[in-house]
Amino acid sequence: MRATLFLILLAAAAVLPVAAAAQAPSPVPRVATLGSQPTDVWDAFERQLSALGYVEGRNVSLERRWSEGFTERVAPLLAELLRAKPDVVVTSIMPPSAGLDPGSCVPIVTIGIAEPYGTCRVFPVANASATSPARLLSETHVRLAKLAVPSVTRVTVLTDPTKPFLAEYVDAVRRAAHTRGIAIVVLDVGRESTLESLVASIVRQGPDVLILSPGFSEPYARRQVAALARRLRIPTIGSHIADGVVIAADYDWRQLARRAASFVDQILKGARPRQLDRDAPVKFEIVADRRAAEAVGLALPDALLREADQVLD
Repeated sequence: MRATLFLILLAAAAVLPVAAAAQAPSPVPRVATLGSQPTDVWDAFERQLSALGYVEGRNVSLERRWSEGFTERVAPLLAELLRAKPDVVVTSIMPPSAGLDPGSCVPIVTIGIAEPYGTCRVFPVANASATSPARLLSETHVRLAKLAVPSVTRVTVLTDPTKPFLAEYVDAVRRAAHTRGIAIVVLDVGRESTLESLVASIVRQGPDVLILSPGFSEPYARRQVAALARRLRIPTIGSHIADGVVIAADYDWRQLARRAASFVDQILKGARPRQLDRDAPVKFEIVADRRAAEAVGLALPDALLREADQVLD
């Protein structure tokens, strides 16, 4: 009897570790995010994750990093996240030349970033072609320039040609302007030693409209340029209304953020890259500022106001 009881206890002890292992919780997926700062774009991303059934601390872990607008912080922050090996990284910013270590690669979902980086797999949430977003945005900016100033014949574009996306953007601007009979002058901001020399170059060119290409410089510099253009009474078009431009057109970043959450959901569930729908149409958000227009003596046409998603009075 005693021997039988011993054997039963021994068998139970052998089974317990197996049962405990079977009941061990599976690891919670880790999602890392990298942006300039917390904005409604990242709120939209997290709300969509929640709508897809993810609850932070329960079935997903979120690791957030912010560059706070400092370009030099982006590469170290991205490298730090990749070394930690999360299941997926979602970012709206990338260093000019990432040089990502193949040994630290994880899926990288990008919001509003077109160009490929390094050897790690990058999944833009819209338009698999690296040139499509640049072409669509540039065509929108040129079309809005013509709509705002129907008599436009000369446009100056401020840009930084060292950035691959902006090189594609400028090429597309030239093509879009040519079809509308508009002469384009491209001004490399990096070649101007001072703000005064930049203004002097703009004055010499005498453009009817000034286009600030997306991300050609830091926000404070773009705002300075827009303010100077107001004093010169030159209408400005850009990507960010906060820069003080007359008309802004940019990606609907909240829409892209929601698509990024959908990509994360699919990746965590084992979707292969080719299964991700990266060819969805890009929606642009257009904002017009009547006050900025009045400051340069421009009355915004009704056709433009009807097309704008938002008009600031």
